[in-house]
Amino acid sequence: MLRGNLATRPFYNERIVALLLGLLAVVAVALTMTNGTRLMQLSSRRSELRAQATADVDAAARLRQNAVAVQSSVDASTLTALAGSAREANGLIDARTFSWTTFFSYIEDTIPMGVRLTAVSPEIEDGNITVTMLLLGRRTEDVAEFMTALEDTGAFYDARPTVNDRTEEGLERVTVIVGYLPLAKDVATAPPRPVAAGAGGGR
Repeated sequence: MLRGNLATRPFYNERIVALLLGLLAVVAVALTMTNGTRLMQLSSRRSELRAQATADVDAAARLRQNAVAVQSSVDASTLTALAGSAREANGLIDARTFSWTTFFSYIEDTIPMGVRLTAVSPEIEDGNITVTMLLLGRRTEDVAEFMTALEDTGAFYDARPTVNDRTEEGLERVTVIVGYLPLAKDVATAPPRPVAAGAGGGR
């Protein structure tokens, strides 16, 4: 009978070891190539960003130089005159958007017998119209009735008295400020004209 000790002859599979080493080498090469490609891309992107930043700085410098040149070439008094002309033109445009005919038609429809309108001052700012009215009334209740009637038309809002005193004749003198948003009315549109004092109710 043959007897042997197999432990003295360990078994080695050289093909598996070689295959594993080859796979590790392939993975290492692939990772190296990927990292190299990514590094090149990042380097190229950084160069582009640096070039863009440099171009932006140069453009900003040119704009500052142009602004200084323009400011030095324009006369300050000319700018002031142009600004004044622009404000005057805007005032004329705003004035034409306020129809006195439409406004007074509202007044005639709502003012009570005991109230008299003595002065009107419209103010137009950013398209919003605010009207200040000076009223004379026999009683404060009559003035309050008039403010309520104005708001009921839908063309006036936030009517509020700001000054209230009495005249020597014993009449209530009230200054009323009210927002004005005129609605379409079947009245002829007239060009702006100076406010006529003494307009009063007489229904």
